[in-house]
Amino acid sequence: MLKRFSQSSLAAVASVAVLQATAWLAPPSAAAAEDPTAPLTRAIAAAESSLRLNESQMAESSYRSALLEGWLLIGALEIADLDLVAAQAAYETAASSTADRSGAQLRLALVHLRRDEAPTAIQLLTGLVARHPERLYVRRLLAQALVNDGRPGQAVQELTEAHVIAPDNAEITFNLATGHLRLGEVSAAEELFNLVISQRPIPQTHLLVGRMYGDFRHFDRAKAAFKAALALDPQAQRAHYYLGTIELFAKGRDGLEDAIESFRKALEAEPQDPLINLYLGTAQLSSRRLEEALRPLEIAAAHPSTAIDGLRFLGGSHLGLDQHPEAADKLRSALELSREHPVNDRQLSNIHYQLGLALRRMGSADEAKVHFETAEKLSGNLVEDEREELTRFLNDTQRLESTPDTIQPPAEVTWILSLSPTQRKTLRSSVSRQLARTYLNLGIQQVQAERHPRAAKLFEQGRAIVPDFPQLQQALGAAYFNSQQFQLALEPLSQALTADPGNPNLRRMTGLAFFNAEAYPRAVELLRDDKQRQTNPSLQYAYGLALVRSGQGAEAQRVFDQLLRDNSDWAELHVVMGQAYGQQGNYHSAFASLHRALELKATVAEAQATLGDLYLRQGKLEQAERAFRAELLSQPQDLQSRYRLATVLDLSRQPALAVAELEKVLEVQPDFADARYLLGKILLAGGQAEQASAHLEAAAQLSPEDPNIFYQLGQAYARQDRKELAQQQFEIFRTLKSAQRADGSAGIEDPGDKPDSGR
Repeated sequence: MLKRFSQSSLAAVASVAVLQATAWLAPPSAAAAEDPTAPLTRAIAAAESSLRLNESQMAESSYRSALLEGWLLIGALEIADLDLVAAQAAYETAASSTADRSGAQLRLALVHLRRDEAPTAIQLLTGLVARHPERLYVRRLLAQALVNDGRPGQAVQELTEAHVIAPDNAEITFNLATGHLRLGEVSAAEELFNLVISQRPIPQTHLLVGRMYGDFRHFDRAKAAFKAALALDPQAQRAHYYLGTIELFAKGRDGLEDAIESFRKALEAEPQDPLINLYLGTAQLSSRRLEEALRPLEIAAAHPSTAIDGLRFLGGSHLGLDQHPEAADKLRSALELSREHPVNDRQLSNIHYQLGLALRRMGSADEAKVHFETAEKLSGNLVEDEREELTRFLNDTQRLESTPDTIQPPAEVTWILSLSPTQRKTLRSSVSRQLARTYLNLGIQQVQAERHPRAAKLFEQGRAIVPDFPQLQQALGAAYFNSQQFQLALEPLSQALTADPGNPNLRRMTGLAFFNAEAYPRAVELLRDDKQRQTNPSLQYAYGLALVRSGQGAEAQRVFDQLLRDNSDWAELHVVMGQAYGQQGNYHSAFASLHRALELKATVAEAQATLGDLYLRQGKLEQAERAFRAELLSQPQDLQSRYRLATVLDLSRQPALAVAELEKVLEVQPDFADARYLLGKILLAGGQAEQASAHLEAAAQLSPEDPNIFYQLGQAYARQDRKELAQQQFEIFRTLKSAQRADGSAGIEDPGDKPDSGR
């Protein structure tokens, strides 16, 4: 049977006819439409002109207009590619690009309508009508959305207001008439349709009116309108086709002869039209003109939009002519197509049933039985009289053709639909690069105003469109670097450096980004050959510190020795020297450097903390405690020093004080795994197994490779008599320990690192 016209294949065919027909209602255009890409080109040219005149605010405004126009084109391209989700995203971005969102919101509303999201479309359109009540197109679109949302009465009210504003607008009048027809107010509709006909007394107007009457099953009025069109023009496009469908809808089998005659006349003008041929063939099949039905049904079967129904009715015709192999061949083809383009159960049942008949008559009883059983499962009964298929065919066809929709798509969508796939691809590439360039220039303006986070956001948007656009990666990395978002800077800077490895400034920035992101080995690699280190003490210092923190103390010492010759009173430098000496086990020199740093600057960061670490390594717990407390006096936010102080307090048997420090750490940084572990271990030792297990569970999630955490968690579960869970943790502990020993990374085990099986 004929697919419903809401399906994309026939809707696409029908929409052409609708646009052609409804164009007669609109007033003639004064001039050819502008190239839709022109506003984008103008906006970019205006921005660059403003930049040359140092008018930065005007330039930014023009660039934002360019973003709007560019994203409108991208949205249109997505619609042409039938990707409404991507079109919605494009229009949402367009709407956020400038202060005037009307154009983008209108297109966004259209997309929501096409996605059957009428409430969202209504919300957008209501706001637009409130701001621009004179825009009739928006009012018509709002009325359509209200109809789609099941509110035809409100749609009529909206159109009535528009009709008052523009009583001579034929499109508004036609829409209002249709609204009354939908509400069952036939007299009001007829009066308005007559007004439209008086305004545009041409055959196409009568055809539109007739189709609307037919859609709402006022068949006599529809028939009169189609005949009026033919009276004005005996060759009026599709008028005979519409008359034929009216005969079938109004009279069913009793209208077959008149319908066949009308379809034949329609084919004189359009002999290859698949839809007309399908109706003609179906009508001839139902009136048992089987030989005559073959040719039109073959034409219908050859067109993608009508193939399934054409094939199944063609199979039925061959079946009626006792041409069983031909019937089976056509019906198998219909069945195959139905897998790619699903049909309803009744249609599918009919295909299986007719195929079963053909196979049975060919002697393939077993295969036929399978199709009969499938048909019965799908429909619940088997109907052998294929002539009754006409009734079901018409019942499935809810309208004569897709409802005339006088809402025109945006101009750029119509224009893009006229382009070839290659032209669309070229256009998308061009618009995308213009958008990326616009985001780059807008971002540079933000950099010049030292608004680096805003710049980074703009560069990210540009990179998302064209990842390899020149300068974007470097600009993005620099924006993140200058806004001190070093972790985010790493990826774009690294990509930029890969593309331009000989750029010393880019290499230096990338190295410093890795340094600030605490990726010290990579920082060392990038800064090692930097020639500016010899003349830039800060850069040399960063390089030396990266060496220290990547465990290369000996090399760091040589770097700092050179620095000290010219910067002997640099306190921070002496701290790093102390750390480098400490890494090498040279405690005497380490203490000397750290004490010198404190002499130069009593509050210098990390000096006391480093002393505390050195004292802790030597087992001097009292001195270590004093050093960590001194560090916290000048650096109270140093969570690592506070954690190290808690470690010393635990080792010196002051658990209550250790717990207090750890709680302060976790209040600020709940995901500090070592602090969670130490707190859980102290609580467990104090007999608080349940509280301990909560912290140890968190530590295990944060640091799943640390075997000691699982050992302590096993102990906590054992003391709560949760034996199965305890054994699971001990097994994980043993597995991790074995892995450490295998790769030589096993460290010092916790005291008593053996499962406590006694509890």
